[in-house]
Amino acid sequence: MDNGKSGERMRREYSQLGGLIRMLSVSLDPKSVRELEEFVKSTSVVRLRREVKEYLSEQDDLPSPWMREGQLDICLIDFDRDRTRATFTAEKVHVHLPATTIFAVSADSQPDFIIQAMRCGCSEYLLKPMAREPLLEAIARVASRSKESQPNGQILTFVGSKGGVGTTSTAAHLGTVLSRSMSRRALVVDLHPVFGDAELYLGMLKYQYSFRELLENTHRLDADLLQSFVLRHNSGLELLAAPGHWEARKPAGPEALGITIEFLRTQYEFVLIDCPPGLGDENLEAMQRSDQVYVIAVPEVVALRDVARYLEYFTRQNYPAEKIRVVLNRCSKRDTITDEQIEQAIHAPVFRKLPNQYHEVVRNINSGDPSASSSSSDLTRSLREWAASVAKGSGAKVDARKGSKGLLTFLGS
Repeated sequence: MDNGKSGERMRREYSQLGGLIRMLSVSLDPKSVRELEEFVKSTSVVRLRREVKEYLSEQDDLPSPWMREGQLDICLIDFDRDRTRATFTAEKVHVHLPATTIFAVSADSQPDFIIQAMRCGCSEYLLKPMAREPLLEAIARVASRSKESQPNGQILTFVGSKGGVGTTSTAAHLGTVLSRSMSRRALVVDLHPVFGDAELYLGMLKYQYSFRELLENTHRLDADLLQSFVLRHNSGLELLAAPGHWEARKPAGPEALGITIEFLRTQYEFVLIDCPPGLGDENLEAMQRSDQVYVIAVPEVVALRDVARYLEYFTRQNYPAEKIRVVLNRCSKRDTITDEQIEQAIHAPVFRKLPNQYHEVVRNINSGDPSASSSSSDLTRSLREWAASVAKGSGAKVDARKGSKGLLTFLGS
């Protein structure tokens, strides 16, 4: 395990970026090789991909075979054996692998040598012997810089005020519209511990791995591993499904979920998290990391009572008012509860209302394509307006406001 603040910082930053640090060394002396190998063994997030014995030369065909082996995060080059060839190697790595960070390794700390290494593309200068703490600190700095340049996708969390209000169908439907109509890269995460419905709504019933199993592998989380877990809908939407069968397994815990969410943020423009009802540890972790939390309800007394309870909790926990939004599903002109009564009851505005087109939704579920609705339907228009607002990143901001009647008064009226 990593010890110390720098080790924890390195693990946290790289877990959020991609989980696994792929490292390669070039022409390290035997003692430095042993030090590097010991360092790799002591941490769960570093993989030494290869130890290249020789520098690159002008006679080599470029890019070299080891440059074509896939993603490489860090390349360590020993500058002591032949500084001229080390400089040439660093320059070529910098050109052919621009996303790779180069560490110069040397026993000489002369300022001119350090400047020379920086000029040929090195970001860090490590002194021999390669002590653990300086190496950890250097990797943590790289992770912090990389994190700043990573895509910053939006996390949208959906939680039902109670079961059966259409939380999963809303998340799946909005996700397919974002993917198909807005051409955005979107992912639905089914956070139900078992027997989720997102895969059913999307017509993807056959799959080998679930999101729960991905959570158990945060120590090796990267883009390649992720792709072996996701399911792909014909709209372009991707899915991480809940387990489809009961299997006793130890929960991965909120920390693993948090790491995974931050990683997914770097891979997608929009991550839509379908939560089970309630305020359990995993739901709270997802909500805390979300850009928007949508509380889904229907215009019924029980559902509205529970919305008020959710909002009261969020207020006590000092959640920003503009982060929590109430979405009313299955709305109809024949509803006996007016909009004004609803907002007075929950002490907050209704962010969006989705029309009650039950038969259309059931038909889409049966077809496995939530976005297959007629383009002229009220539900489709509502979802496209919502998706367009989300895609622009300019959804109307709302402020919680107090109504003149509390929920108990409303229930008694």
